[in-house]
Amino acid sequence: MSRANTIIETTSPPLAISPARESVIAIAMVLFLTLLAAFSVHRQNPPAVMDANSPLPDFSAARAMKYLEVISQRPHPMGSAEHDAVRDYIVNQLTALGLRPEVQTTTAVNPVWKDEFRAGTVENVVARLPGVANTKAVMLVGHYDSVPNGFGASDDGAAVAALLETVRALKSSAPLKNDVIFLFSDGEEAGLLGAYAFANEHPWAKDVGLVMNFEARGNHGPSIMFETSNQNGWLIEEFAESAPRPVSHSLAYEIYRLLPNDTDFTVFKRSLPGLNFAYIDGVTHYHTALDTIAAIDQRSLQHHGSTALALARHFGDLNLQAIRSRNAVYFDLLGVMVVRYSSALILPLTIVTTIAFVALLVFGLRNRRLRISGLIWGFVALLASVIVASLAVKLVWDLILRFKDVAGVRSQGEAYESDLFFVSFVALALAITSALYIFFRKRTTIENLTAGALLLWLLLLWLASLLLPGASYLPTWLLLFNLPPLAYLLLAKEPDMKSTPSLALLFLCAVPGIVLLVPLIYQTYVGLTLRLAGAVIALLILLLGLLLPHLKLIATPRKWLFPAAMLAIAVGFLAAGIFASQYDAQQPRLDTMFYGLDAGTQKSVWATADARPDEWTTKFLRGGANKPFVADLPDLFGAKNDRRFAMVETEPLPLAAPELTMLSDNTANGVRSVVLRVASKRQAPVMTIYIDSNADVQSFAVNGRKVGSVSDGRSTWNLRYQGLTNEGIELAMDLKTQQPLKLTVVDQSYGLPTLADKQPIPRPAGFIPSTYTFNDSTLVGKSFVF
Repeated sequence: MSRANTIIETTSPPLAISPARESVIAIAMVLFLTLLAAFSVHRQNPPAVMDANSPLPDFSAARAMKYLEVISQRPHPMGSAEHDAVRDYIVNQLTALGLRPEVQTTTAVNPVWKDEFRAGTVENVVARLPGVANTKAVMLVGHYDSVPNGFGASDDGAAVAALLETVRALKSSAPLKNDVIFLFSDGEEAGLLGAYAFANEHPWAKDVGLVMNFEARGNHGPSIMFETSNQNGWLIEEFAESAPRPVSHSLAYEIYRLLPNDTDFTVFKRSLPGLNFAYIDGVTHYHTALDTIAAIDQRSLQHHGSTALALARHFGDLNLQAIRSRNAVYFDLLGVMVVRYSSALILPLTIVTTIAFVALLVFGLRNRRLRISGLIWGFVALLASVIVASLAVKLVWDLILRFKDVAGVRSQGEAYESDLFFVSFVALALAITSALYIFFRKRTTIENLTAGALLLWLLLLWLASLLLPGASYLPTWLLLFNLPPLAYLLLAKEPDMKSTPSLALLFLCAVPGIVLLVPLIYQTYVGLTLRLAGAVIALLILLLGLLLPHLKLIATPRKWLFPAAMLAIAVGFLAAGIFASQYDAQQPRLDTMFYGLDAGTQKSVWATADARPDEWTTKFLRGGANKPFVADLPDLFGAKNDRRFAMVETEPLPLAAPELTMLSDNTANGVRSVVLRVASKRQAPVMTIYIDSNADVQSFAVNGRKVGSVSDGRSTWNLRYQGLTNEGIELAMDLKTQQPLKLTVVDQSYGLPTLADKQPIPRPAGFIPSTYTFNDSTLVGKSFVF
């Protein structure tokens, strides 16, 4: 040992203590931290369901389930007969509740979708509950369309049912001051089309003062308020005052805005103040045939609806004329209350926290309890733990994807047994971190390790305050609440962490870190999935950096026992996740199959996007004389698409090709202006149009809805239109090109074709369609050159 370290150690001599007491303290610390973490996660559960006999002014999930039973009977994507049935059902129920619903039918175009332009014929259902002294209207939003292969019970039938029950509850109580608009939007799954149509065209849009959107990406969990509009200070204040069982924090939006995710709220927040809610647990149900009414957790529906009703009543009696104010920083405490303060306080709090921490560092350095080299070791120890543990978890996940076909595991991060994998990853991270700290503990003292870890948190505080202000509350308050243990270590002449007062201090100061970070870690894992488990584990290791004195007490009796135990747990849960999970009716395998026909060449194929055909898809690919092969399908997905499929050629079916008619063609000043009529002779509900030649699209219009700026970094131009009517669409385009214009038009109908001499091949139990938009579809394409 170096002379410097000898000096440090002798200033804090260990006090004699029996091995039995050390073991009791270690066990008590493990139990306390584990139970507190479990309680924090448990408090994320949504509230209990209110039964159908609950008082009429209250929201009852049991009553709302009656609506959901009808809405989620079958998949109901845009353009399907089932979609029309759900639309009519909503209209009838609103009428029965005493409102006068309207159906807004129009063409909508989303000009900023990610990889293609989205458009469609939308049919929004809107209704208005008049207030007695309206200032601005409160608008509640949920979309009623589903994906083609999902029943849409949670996404977003739960919101539709919640809004219908909210209408009933509001009608059962005293009228509000403000009007309440209910928007059952169409085409959310197709590209937020109904939201665009309402925001841009409906006359009621100008009357809205506040919008609240309700969504789901799973089948259970709390209804999280995860996104707000800008200038949300007043909104957060009122939300905190009125929301029942609030689950929300300003870090959620900082994370969400970095993700490529959208909801209808994406459209509304550009011009309207509002709040966005969703429950997100159970991602394996998302956009699949598992999204059924049998699978939904009614408590999530209760949380959705009780929140919608409470906030509608609260905001319905407030003046909504001018409600924007400086953004707030906010977080809930175990679903009991929302702590909030103005973002104007971020910098002052950061400065105060920095001064307090630096003062402790200076004191520790002057009194030789801390050394610069020790602080560096402490900083490096936590940083190294974050990096090594995160990379180890990512490596394990990548190996699972590469070497084992585990039931339900998909590259996007979903897994039927995801909780088993996550527990394994947490245990692995704990094993790695505790082992690393045994190494670093030999090189410096616990005081230096603790102060060095907090130094990393201080760096995170300044980064968050300057770059991610909504996240600043975490390092601010966690640093402040962890200064007392550090102060004790530095101020006490002979700090004895095993004394009763010291243990009480450690127990008390562990509470804020666990209460604030553990629910956040769990929510982030659920939201980001196992694909980004490494990032989630980084949060866990940062939490451990706040608990170094606690971990020292745990490791004191036998320092290698804890990492060894954690490693054993990691291996055990990993083995359970890999080997205990089997495909069955509750955990089905997802697969892909579609039929494609190039009507020009009469080339006809059965094709799948799956890497390995299963027992069902094999019946299509290997049932005839032709051999399967792998290739792209430019005649169905555009010449510039590089997607590859396993396929087999088959006899072409007598399916009518899409129609394209040139209505006008003019060139002026180097710009060619064409107007086309595109239709599906077989009345398919979806049509995609690709430009397969070099043409610079300056602008275009669909049924008169013009999109003026179309480049936006795109190397290709294609348009996907859903809810196609029998008349088709009128497409006008302004192009700069010296070459003939080649367009590939592909219409898509839901379901595989029925062969004349064969019955459809049903999927066996334990198989469901994957989430590809072209899955379980019939595609017919044809190219046109002008």
